[in-house]
Amino acid sequence: MEFRISTADDRELVESLWDYCFEHREDPFFQWYFQHFYKPENVLMGFQKGQMACVTHLNPYTISLRGRALPTSYIVGLATHPAARRGGVGGKLLTAALREMKRRGHYLNILMPSKAGFYQPYGYELYCHQWKETMPLEALRPLTDRTVRYAFVNSPDQWPYLAAVYDGYTKHLSGYALRDEASWRSHIAAQLAEGNIAVCFDGDQPIGYAFYNLGEPTIISGEFVYTCRKGKRGLLGYMYNHRSQGEAFQWNEGIHDQSYRFYPDGKQGHETMPFMTGRIVDVKGALEELPYKADGSVTFRTEDPLADWNTGTFTLSVNDGKGAVTSAADADAQVSMPIGTLALLAFGAMDVDELVFNEKIQGSDKALETLQTLFPTEKNWINEWY
Repeated sequence: MEFRISTADDRELVESLWDYCFEHREDPFFQWYFQHFYKPENVLMGFQKGQMACVTHLNPYTISLRGRALPTSYIVGLATHPAARRGGVGGKLLTAALREMKRRGHYLNILMPSKAGFYQPYGYELYCHQWKETMPLEALRPLTDRTVRYAFVNSPDQWPYLAAVYDGYTKHLSGYALRDEASWRSHIAAQLAEGNIAVCFDGDQPIGYAFYNLGEPTIISGEFVYTCRKGKRGLLGYMYNHRSQGEAFQWNEGIHDQSYRFYPDGKQGHETMPFMTGRIVDVKGALEELPYKADGSVTFRTEDPLADWNTGTFTLSVNDGKGAVTSAADADAQVSMPIGTLALLAFGAMDVDELVFNEKIQGSDKALETLQTLFPTEKNWINEWY
């Protein structure tokens, strides 16, 4: 197969495969994406015998990981033409994407899977889940606050209201996307193309906002963010006021949220939703970018089914919070793990004891203790959909 970055002349090919596999051309999101967000230089195409066989979009983002801003590529729109399926094309496309991301200096990669089981053998592991909450509108009443006021966002120019709430919500979290003015304007425009945005205020201070769509019995919120309990109660009160326009409300929460313990009926409408996977693009680049709160050294071996540059034995040495990675002899390895496990450690999604229990990592007790010290768990959250 041959792979290359697309050009402006490839737009029709890229749009056609998206239309075939995802939203259709007449869909508001399709129109917004290809008119305002799509950039050909972020699209990787694969060809067999001169015909396009597959494509993926490598959308650039900056994420906050362990308190540090890191550049990343967000893989979306990964699609294979039906004539090329069942031939290992997906794996080849992912390998080519990893090479391109490494060239760009994006040493960590995120991907929202339609089916996690397809990507896990390729080294992608879920670093972020969300709660999906669904409650009848009538059941929201005891959870509301009537002392707040509300306003609509109807223009990207109003992005500072949302940014203030978002910054408050993510203050103690990790793994989330950092949004500047340009990304906020894009984010708001995408929502307004197909739905609504409401903000609740305590006096003049914005304390919560929700992206939501009407028109179905269940009102669905694609982003539900607040700075405090009053902000959350205010948003739920706003949705409660839609009883003549719907029957239930569905929203997502970060997996760190434990408010469900206090809902009137926590047994109903409360489920986890696997949301985002993370992957190591380059072992040396990724581990040397991360910040560390402790010093230490560990030698580990990892296997990567797609990126041969990641298969081998490496020593991670951390001094004064800065990591350095060097190659080592296989005989010196104190720990062994697949590349997906290393991603879970880097993102802080699981602690070492849990990984040992699930047989995702093996090593000496001392080396495993060092890994736990170097990679403490984090409260991960992200809500980017494209």
